[in-house]
Amino acid sequence: MTTTKTSSRLKKVFKENKSFLIVGHINPEGDSLGASLALALGLKKLGKKDVTVLSHSPIPETLEFLPSSKIIKSKPPRKEVDIVVLVDCNEIERTGFDGFNAKQTVIIDHHVLPLNAGKSVFYKSLAASLIDPGAAAAGLLVYKVLIALEVPIDKHIATNLYTAILTDTGGFKYSNASSESLKIASALVEAGAKPWDISKEVYESNPFKSIKLLGLSLATLERNNGIAYMVTTRNMLKKTSTSAEDCEDFVDYPRKVKGAEVAVYFREDKRNQFKVSLRTKDRVNVEKIAKSFGGGGHVAAAGCKVNGTLKDVKNKVFLAIQKAIKES
Repeated sequence: MTTTKTSSRLKKVFKENKSFLIVGHINPEGDSLGASLALALGLKKLGKKDVTVLSHSPIPETLEFLPSSKIIKSKPPRKEVDIVVLVDCNEIERTGFDGFNAKQTVIIDHHVLPLNAGKSVFYKSLAASLIDPGAAAAGLLVYKVLIALEVPIDKHIATNLYTAILTDTGGFKYSNASSESLKIASALVEAGAKPWDISKEVYESNPFKSIKLLGLSLATLERNNGIAYMVTTRNMLKKTSTSAEDCEDFVDYPRKVKGAEVAVYFREDKRNQFKVSLRTKDRVNVEKIAKSFGGGGHVAAAGCKVNGTLKDVKNKVFLAIQKAIKES
């Protein structure tokens, strides 16, 4: 259970500055978008009129229901803003953009910091941050920020934050579904979030083409010495007229295989390059595996990009997983 508190410095930054640019990571999911939108709505309640939410990637169809999702922009404003806020990520590279025209930066995130963070000019120039790898979701941290700023949590903010926590805890099924996350989710329901309506949109409103893509990908499902995995190729994406946003949760399917210690999902992004998603049910630290390939994430959920043919990528990843299983 996280006990992270919002610093007086962070509160001061939000209260004293006038213009804000809020941006999450590429290929956003419920936590990144929900937390970003909730923060934007909260800042507007504080009287901040110049607030922009930015996403490099398109908004997934299943998340278009989020309150104020239509305000999200795809291009940064040309004018300089006082503060750029990175939500659910802690590196500019993860946003998909090269940089931002901002005086200062704030980070609100629950991922482990990069190993070289202390030496980075980017981190040394931070105005303030709220970083807690133990938090179930970035939405949980944004909730704490808004409460510290004494922002009233209305139905729209509650819906965004509930979605953020719901998706990053796997519908409250994952090990990060702490008592704190459940208590905050309960408070959000009291504030107006409707669990069934949100769950229906997130989990039971997938586009037909996404389900077709899932069928093709599930046909590749295999097991290999404690590993369950499946693959989505560029040809499958082309055949079903789909994109990366249509397979965001596909790694959950090999994760369901009984006896699998680690689940792996390979998505071919371009020739000889694969996005690799890793999940574990118990003792294996997949964040360390992802880091060995230049990626990152959490102990139980992580990802990276690996270059090579599918056969080569599988071999590299499986060797790293087998080593991790032995060490654990």
